[in-house]
Amino acid sequence: MKLKTFFARSAEALIGIAVLAGAVVFYVNQGTGRSINAVKRTAAVPSVQIEKTGPVEIRNTIEGIGTGLARESVDITANATEKVVGIFFKDGQYVEGGKLLVQLNDDQYQAQLEDAKINLAEQERELRRLTPLYNARITSQKDFEAARTAVARARTTIGIVEYAIRNRQIIAPFSGKLAMRMVSLGDLVSPGTLVTSIDDISEIKIDFRVSEKYYPMVRAGQKVGVTSVAYPDTVFSGTISAISPRIDPVTRTADVRAVVKNDDRKLAPGMLFVVKLELGTRSAVMIPEKAVMSLGEVQYIFIYNKDKQNVSRRVVRLGRRDGGRVEVTGGLNAGEVIVTDGVLKLADRSPVILKKEAAQ
Repeated sequence: MKLKTFFARSAEALIGIAVLAGAVVFYVNQGTGRSINAVKRTAAVPSVQIEKTGPVEIRNTIEGIGTGLARESVDITANATEKVVGIFFKDGQYVEGGKLLVQLNDDQYQAQLEDAKINLAEQERELRRLTPLYNARITSQKDFEAARTAVARARTTIGIVEYAIRNRQIIAPFSGKLAMRMVSLGDLVSPGTLVTSIDDISEIKIDFRVSEKYYPMVRAGQKVGVTSVAYPDTVFSGTISAISPRIDPVTRTADVRAVVKNDDRKLAPGMLFVVKLELGTRSAVMIPEKAVMSLGEVQYIFIYNKDKQNVSRRVVRLGRRDGGRVEVTGGLNAGEVIVTDGVLKLADRSPVILKKEAAQ
């Protein structure tokens, strides 16, 4: 009887232990599930970074693309039909204005010049002989005037021959750098035959265009910065020299000319230049470019609402871009807080947590 009682009590104890263990497992599982769900809910809320916007002073800069032109540029051609008898320059040589570059055959005109000089000397002797006779009323006025006319005609003949001789000399019209030689000794040239070209590159002119929006702000004498792919680390200083009085009705732009000193002759005509023109400073709201989302042609950002711990979508208008930041010209006021990182996960009125809070 005692043995039966023992086994009965043991069975009751085992059943109690099993029930207790089951209850413990149930509550543990319930607690773990609540923890996992809480973590999932936390993970479902996007974490973002924010930035408070403020006004900044930015330089109002416009850019234009232009091609370099020489200060003066001329194709040097022959003026007469003659053979080349002398060449006095080399390809690419820098020459001073007035230098003789090419000599054409002028033997015939040199002979005519000597003959004309002899004739002039003879006519002047005759005029000197007749002058005292005319003053003494020994010779007629007609003979005296004929002698004077002969002297004048002889001098005119010399001038004509000297002009023909000068046309057989091809001279640099101004100081500059020559291009390649296009003629050789013995060539028969004629008026219009290209001999070479010359560029005065002491200054480089750069023509570019500005939008009519900036036309009233551009003035002659303003400073510009000029860069070229040939010298990517160098900014050349220039000055606005002229502004077109007309705006192109098709492109709505105006031509502007800048001049850059080129004393060291680094720059060359034909180079492509980027011209930057500063029009003063102004106050603007700049935000990171990564904060901006696009939907077609619409750009928008997300505003952080601290009280509600969520964000609201805001359509904005954008302006110039500079160094990874973009100007907001409409839709955002200085002092508002925007989302700068994590915007891809957001929608209008999405709840968010800040990244520094999520990490705690």
